[in-house]
Amino acid sequence: MPVFPLVPPRSSVTLQQIVNWARTFPECVPVLGTSGFSQEPAITFANDVMQKILAQGMDWKWNRAYIPPFMTVALQQDYPTQITDISWLESCRMIDINNSTNNGNLAPKPMYALEVLRDINLTSIQANPFNICFVQNYLATFGVWTPNTAFLCGYGQSMTPKSPIQSFVDTNGNILYIDSTVLNLNLESPGFVNGPINLPPTAPYGTTGTVQPVLPPESPAGATVLDGTVTWTVAPSNGYTIRLNPLPPLSGLAWLMWPVYQRKASLFVTIQQTIDPIPDEYAYLFRSGFLAMCYDHVGSPKATTQYAKWEEQIMTALKAADREQEGFTLYPSTGLTGGGVSANWSVSIGPGWPYGTGYAGL
Repeated sequence: MPVFPLVPPRSSVTLQQIVNWARTFPECVPVLGTSGFSQEPAITFANDVMQKILAQGMDWKWNRAYIPPFMTVALQQDYPTQITDISWLESCRMIDINNSTNNGNLAPKPMYALEVLRDINLTSIQANPFNICFVQNYLATFGVWTPNTAFLCGYGQSMTPKSPIQSFVDTNGNILYIDSTVLNLNLESPGFVNGPINLPPTAPYGTTGTVQPVLPPESPAGATVLDGTVTWTVAPSNGYTIRLNPLPPLSGLAWLMWPVYQRKASLFVTIQQTIDPIPDEYAYLFRSGFLAMCYDHVGSPKATTQYAKWEEQIMTALKAADREQEGFTLYPSTGLTGGGVSANWSVSIGPGWPYGTGYAGL
């Protein structure tokens, strides 16, 4: 994929500008003062307003971000990441990365949508994944380090090679994993044709050494350690893991997963910060909510009216997205002649599994 800033700036409006504007209302002067750079209660108001706007059920396009695409591993359900600001997952596409139809621009690589769920239980079912959710890194399942063991990559292979789970926790509590995102795979990456593809020298895969690597306690996220020819990367303890269902199967296809998520609100710590990620054209929502907070703080009778006005403005902004159709597809849960029970009794028929076990082959 093209390399973009992970969190590009969206706003040029600072909290100080919002405070200066609110001071033009006489009722707000006792709260904010007549001038200067008083931090409180402005910062508390700002954090409350930001949480309210981003807590809406709408997937604001300006608050959208990508998780760097990562490779699946046979029988591995959980994939730690460096991402620390997931509020909720919007969607995910999985790309048949070894498909060679894009070689010579013959056709695009096949890709499929996954169904986003709030939670996914651990499973032993093997099939092409069709469900996805996120959990905290510290709640993920991990493998066990073993010496002189090959940790292999599915890219450039005719089928997913057998490999242990590519993450573990060292004796100092650091979460270590093989970071496939350093391969920078994308839709234009060459597919498999008659022979394996050589990985770049920076690829983190290889064979472990004879002694388990151990990093200092609370090592910084992104730090790496060489273990034989394997490179392990530290995952942030406050980061998030992507969980798939079912398990990518042995001798199946290797998939490149490309999730999309909404960012959670970052906290204000100074009034010199911008109101990012809220773009300038939506700054009116922030100003309106900030004013309502000020009125409420001083006990002004205008607070109720201002809160109602703010709520109406948020709903108007949300409804503006109704002008665009959703890109989802409806699947039947039952056939015309009845039935509807999956042959795999542990997986219910639904949008991600519409036709029973036969759907696993895509």
